[in-house]
Amino acid sequence: MAYDIREHPQAPPVEELREFTLVPVGREEIAARREAGATLREVNLREERDDVYVELDPDPTERGRHDDIGTALYRLVQLFGTPNVPGYDAGDDLSDREDTTFKYLLRLVNESDADERTLPDEWLITVYDYHVELGVGLAGWDDEVDPGEYDDAVELVSLALATNIVTEPLQCVYKDKWY
Repeated sequence: MAYDIREHPQAPPVEELREFTLVPVGREEIAARREAGATLREVNLREERDDVYVELDPDPTERGRHDDIGTALYRLVQLFGTPNVPGYDAGDDLSDREDTTFKYLLRLVNESDADERTLPDEWLITVYDYHVELGVGLAGWDDEVDPGEYDDAVELVSLALATNIVTEPLQCVYKDKWY
């Protein structure tokens, strides 16, 4: 049976997710790694796992709930600025893209008590547009960690945290409205 990641029996409680911080990886760091010959490897968790899904609102024009991919991008921009992965900039040549229109590379930092940790200190995730839905991937530079070697707990925390940040309303500067 497939579960919305927020309802998966093994997903961490929201309180536990407060022990993690998402930090965007600097464009300069990404460019420097690429220039040095490193390749970013990714594991698309939406394709790898068939027991969880991320449900966004299928009709963004419907009043009330706003969890469509456009709203997710809006919230990501408000939190982290424009997408930080080169090649996904507005106005770039789109001819070589298949279905991803934006992508963030984020470092997930585990801030829980070091003695009680069962998860790594930090790891990389990507958050992107995947078939007009939210895509989440585990990532790693080819000279470091293989993202395919992470366990279920890392996968579930990554999915749950990414889902949480794009489905929770943010306070807008304009009129202090929550969106």
